[in-house]
Formats: sequence, structure tokens, C-alpha cells
Amino acid sequence: MPNAFLVQLFQHKAWCGRRLVETLRAAPGDVDRTQMAVMLFTFDHTAIVDQIFKARLVGEEPGFSGVVASRRPDLDTLAQTLAETDAWYVDYAGRVTAAELDETLEFTFVSDGQAGRMTRSEILAHVLTHSASHRGAVGKMLENLGLSGAPDMVTTFVREVREGMADGPTRSGNASKEGIS
Repeated sequence: MPNAFLVQLFQHKAWCGRRLVETLRAAPGDVDRTQMAVMLFTFDHTAIVDQIFKARLVGEEPGFSGVVASRRPDLDTLAQTLAETDAWYVDYAGRVTAAELDETLEFTFVSDGQAGRMTRSEILAHVLTHSASHRGAVGKMLENLGLSGAPDMVTTFVREVREGMADGPTRSGNASKEGIS
């Protein structure tokens, strides 16, 4: 597979998202409600941005008027959105061509209405790094509440895939273990 590395990066992103959902679900019921809301809004923000850039990649309008939800996100709904969007990115990463990655797209940023101009590869890099940054912020919030964050290291992901412990795209047939190296 010519895009094996790119696919692996998006599989890792999906794994991190699933693990963070599991961590948030396991948070004690008496956790600070305001902090939980901030964590949900932060995590949901990454899902919104992922959907916006997915729309850009397929040539559609994103259908969002902002990059932060106006209502507190529901974790189950967020988990479903993440699963669907992450699966799309894993598939896209596996089929996008080198020529397409170099293609420049022009659009208007939802957040500030400014003109945007990025290659498809720059968009994919943004989606990966943006979500990692915000997952890290949520992890720090969890730590400040005395809770353990979700694992998100590539090394842990690769080990779990090789040992057959990681679930999701790498075990459901979208990529073989041999593609993870």
C-alpha cells in the first residue's frame, strides 16, 4: 500500500479517540461537572474541525457556522461521530494519490471567515496535529482532576496492534498488521 504510513497515522488517531472516549466514560460521577463540560467541548471541537476539513477534501460546504458547539456535547453522540469520521479518514488516506495530496484547495475558514488555501496533504497534517494537541489538553485536564489520561503514544498503539490488543480499523480488515511497521 503506497500510503501505509499515512493510513497508520490515521489509524493511530482513531485509536486515540476511542481510548479517550473510554477514559471519559470511566470518569467518576462526582467529577467536576464544569471541567467535564470543558473536556467534552474541547474534544468535540476536534470532531467539528475534522468534519469541516473532510467536507473541504470532498468539495462540499462543511455545514458548520462555528468550530465550537453551542450546546454541551453528548459523549455517545461524539463517540459515534468520531468513529464515522475517523473511518472516513483512514479510508481516504489509503486511496488518496500523491498527485491529489499536492493539489491546493481554496476555501473560507469557518472560524474567522478568512480565505484559506492549503494542499490536501497540509489539511491531513492539520487534522492529525490539531486533534493530538487537543487530546493532550484534555489529558492535562484529566490529570488536574487526579484522573489518568488516555494512552495516546504511537509506541503504545503499535505494540497493541502487534500484540492483537488494539481494536478498530487495524483489526477489522481495513489494514493488515504487516502494514503497521
